[in-house]
Amino acid sequence: MTGAESSDCTVAIGRPLGEEIAVSVLESSLNCSAGEVVLFSGRMMWWTGCRKLPLSLINSRTNTLIVKQRIFLPGNGVILHYNSRTATKKYYQDCDKQLFGPRGEIVNPVQLPGQRQEAVCRTFINVAPRHRIAIRVLYLDLGNESNQTHFNYILVRDVSTMKTMVFHGKQHFFWQSTGSQAEIEFHENVKEHRTRFWAEYYAIEPK
Repeated sequence: MTGAESSDCTVAIGRPLGEEIAVSVLESSLNCSAGEVVLFSGRMMWWTGCRKLPLSLINSRTNTLIVKQRIFLPGNGVILHYNSRTATKKYYQDCDKQLFGPRGEIVNPVQLPGQRQEAVCRTFINVAPRHRIAIRVLYLDLGNESNQTHFNYILVRDVSTMKTMVFHGKQHFFWQSTGSQAEIEFHENVKEHRTRFWAEYYAIEPK
């Protein structure tokens, strides 16, 4: 991440669920006194630094990691090496899904006979840095709206702001994130075959 034309540079790293990312800092020419810094963030970690970076080892603890660098002097920056490995601790449910790329399809998980009952299943969506996510519902039927106390609902979370919105019944919606990461939680009876959710997501340019 050296020689960047912009003072702010962002790199996103993604791997399949069940893996975690380890990053080592090989070289750093950041000017700490000038306020230059590098930030590593993921779903379960947040680490920022400048001094004594070489030989530092950062563990994402999940399958995604975002590296943000801020420099003020041309030519400065860091050189990183990353690799992925099997996660040391399980951080996801068996029914969770990970979606990468500029567009894709989102469907509700289905609880199959014999599977372990899980209260919440999640879908994680990651697009390129500096882009946002738009979700358009194509079909939604979460059962009788008068049954909202039975946990038939979907929760959509904007990871950048940690703000959430809850949707019930047949409430179609169009939703946009403020950053490049979003999560959808399917609660309780949504996983049963009588409920259906079908949507598309696509990356949109920042505002």
